[in-house]
Amino acid sequence: MAVLPLSTDLQAEVQAAIDGRVASEAEIGLQVAVLHEGRLVVDAVAGVADQRTGDPVTARTLFFATSTGKGVAASVAHVLVERGELAYDQCVASVWPEFGAHGKDHVTLADLLVHSAGVPELWPQITPEELCDSERVCAFIAA
Repeated sequence: MAVLPLSTDLQAEVQAAIDGRVASEAEIGLQVAVLHEGRLVVDAVAGVADQRTGDPVTARTLFFATSTGKGVAASVAHVLVERGELAYDQCVASVWPEFGAHGKDHVTLADLLVHSAGVPELWPQITPEELCDSERVCAFIAA
């Protein structure tokens, strides 16, 4: 495992990098926190958390990290295929019938894994509480 080089300039270096991302409009707002051996060594924020209000990003701003789960979900799917419990050409609706609504009845596991299933993102302004409501989220995705 690589050891993070600790530097008194590390906070300033990271802050400058994310300030540059916001200035270039590559990002609207972001936070970078770095822990090393259980110690917070960087806590940098830049940009706005909400473009409508102009509220700035702070160390307490919540960000959805949904894409971070994609690798884990794909790995689980691949293991289930390897075990013979799923197949890449298997229709999602065969294990989740509600998903087959609105012409999605022929979408396969492979379609999901390569992001060609045509499933839209979740609704705008979803709250953390709503995101934790698995029944509501699943119903939205199915519909």
